[in-house]
Amino acid sequence: MKPRGIDFFCYSVRDIHASADFYKNTLGLTGETWCAPGWVEFAVGGTPTVLALRSAPEQRGADPRGHSGAAAIAVDDVEQTVEELRRQGVPIVLEPGEQASCRAAGIADPDGNLILLHRRNDGTAG
Repeated sequence: MKPRGIDFFCYSVRDIHASADFYKNTLGLTGETWCAPGWVEFAVGGTPTVLALRSAPEQRGADPRGHSGAAAIAVDDVEQTVEELRRQGVPIVLEPGEQASCRAAGIADPDGNLILLHRRNDGTAG
């Protein structure tokens, strides 16, 4: 695995619209992009790194472990990285899939924390 940078950090929130309003209007984050229902991203400074908010697991019916945050590590090839880590015995908790702006998969660290393996469609990282 060859990490290229952190593409985003994500928080699970109870009320996605209230939280989006807070980050936009109270904290002044810009570049609000709704990537999917229950998922919004904001620009952070002049970097390609974004802060993402997602509807809490109980709202989405997913991620039963209840993770509140996830880092997205940029990689060149999501599938190749998943296969490399699978051979090493790393738990794959989300198989590679296409999202609105990226290709992503999920693994678990030794404590069960979610780490997303991520490749933006535009090729940028970090």
